[in-house]
Amino acid sequence: MENQFQLTNSKEIIIYLAQQFPNCFTIEGEAKPLKIGIFQDILSRLENSEVLSKTKLRVALRGYTMGWRYLYSIKEGTHRVDLDGNPTEVITKEQEEHAQQQLKESKEQAKERAKQKRKAAPKPARKPRALKLGDFVKVNVGNKPIKGQIITIEKEHIKVKVGAGMELMVKPEHIINR
Repeated sequence: MENQFQLTNSKEIIIYLAQQFPNCFTIEGEAKPLKIGIFQDILSRLENSEVLSKTKLRVALRGYTMGWRYLYSIKEGTHRVDLDGNPTEVITKEQEEHAQQQLKESKEQAKERAKQKRKAAPKPARKPRALKLGDFVKVNVGNKPIKGQIITIEKEHIKVKVGAGMELMVKPEHIINR
């Protein structure tokens, strides 16, 4: 029988793990340092479960353990926990230093991404200038704006001369004015 439901999103997988192993995984608050080899423990506990694929589980665990909340939890002398929340091995100074290095690199990458995002953000549109007779503007007609010159301005319409002398009556919202 083919399974109809399988978790594919890393966030959903971590939520599922937090429901299955609440003494080990957390969604909010301080994360607990996980026992080394927890991946195999999860597989053995959920061996008949078709809810998780090994690959997606590995990706979700990688994301969880590389998250800032988790990296902050790696402190020398603290115990790692197994799936039931029982203390296992103690975190060494080298492991703490490695976690702090990962955290530093992750923060630098986040800062760089934010910097790139700010650079790529569209600049605020310039305030349109007031329209007056004789101004050259573009008029939205169909798919492509057409260049033209304002020849009369009325209350709700503007007459624009385009191309080979053709005159159009357009509403002000169809004028591109920059």
